[in-house]
Amino acid sequence: MIKFESGELQKKKTKGSDIFTARIKIMGVGGAGCSILSRIYSQSWNHISFTAIDSNARKLEECAGIDKLQLGESVTRGWGTGGDKEIARRIAEESEDKIRKSLTGVDLLFVVCGLGKGLGTGASPVILKIAKEIGCLSIGFFILPFNFEGEEKVAEAKDALEKLWQMVDGAVVVSNNVLLNMENSNPEGISTPLSLKEAFMKIDEVFKLLVSSIGNILYTPGIISLDFADIKSFLGRGRQIIIAAGKGSGERRIEEAVEQVLYSPLWGKIPLKKTKGILLIIRGGENFELKQLERIILSLKKQVNPSVPVNFGVYTENNLSDEILLTLMLSSTRNIELEMGEEKSYQQNLKLDIYDDQDLDVPTFLRKQHN
Repeated sequence: MIKFESGELQKKKTKGSDIFTARIKIMGVGGAGCSILSRIYSQSWNHISFTAIDSNARKLEECAGIDKLQLGESVTRGWGTGGDKEIARRIAEESEDKIRKSLTGVDLLFVVCGLGKGLGTGASPVILKIAKEIGCLSIGFFILPFNFEGEEKVAEAKDALEKLWQMVDGAVVVSNNVLLNMENSNPEGISTPLSLKEAFMKIDEVFKLLVSSIGNILYTPGIISLDFADIKSFLGRGRQIIIAAGKGSGERRIEEAVEQVLYSPLWGKIPLKKTKGILLIIRGGENFELKQLERIILSLKKQVNPSVPVNFGVYTENNLSDEILLTLMLSSTRNIELEMGEEKSYQQNLKLDIYDDQDLDVPTFLRKQHN
């Protein structure tokens, strides 16, 4: 298990060298953010610190095993804010010292929340402002409401997002509306509607993929490695992050993996022509070949502007044998228009959790520690 120390970058000393690793914290803010944390939290992720932030004491109780920060006890008396973003902002500002203390020594902060009302809209800007003041890199995971939740809430969410763009180093933005077009598909090709629980789990899977991918970059040694500086450079090219995964096996493993990674179930066709930067994580077996690496990189490069850097890391695992797993992260200017719907029938047959048999709940860097 990796142990952390306070500081801008943790310093883990080994014989003859100094290794710097970044400390990660995930903050779930408000009802949606706390719900996601409670669903994805695992003790095997204890290298990452989790903090649930809410004014609702009952919601915080659902976050078992997670550090909790209750806001506005004297104002809300343990209840929610009733969706009032101004109350949320005020009680967050009154708790600035607690928030700042919680961020001490953190190098990379994930803030996950729903936008449109309450704590997610009102408190997140306060948290991100503090993160910026202390020099902490921040990545938002923001969820926009369903259209059927009402024009006012949708408008509030868009207004909040506009402000948050100025405060984060990068953000993944997911609209709940895309869940309405998704279905389950069994091996026989028969589609069934998503249950409400299954729909929200799709959002969870994207967030887990994002966190585990960043964690793998920071903590997993590879044949070709990426590091914290690569993440900072990537975020500096564009604040909107799009993430997708692909998997291939057998003789056509490269073609299958690339094809899958270019079509996201949530975002549709990945707009490589509009991207400003690419981070690519390649995972293969111990016999992963140089020629295979060339084919993967060239298949992506031919679809992007020649000036766009494609930074990649290559990691090998014994249990992958003839499989190749790709995780693609794009940075772009905010509010990029995605080509939704063009491949709907194909997208419905893709799985966000394509790494399930690789146990995504235990990221690569943790699995290797346990082996």
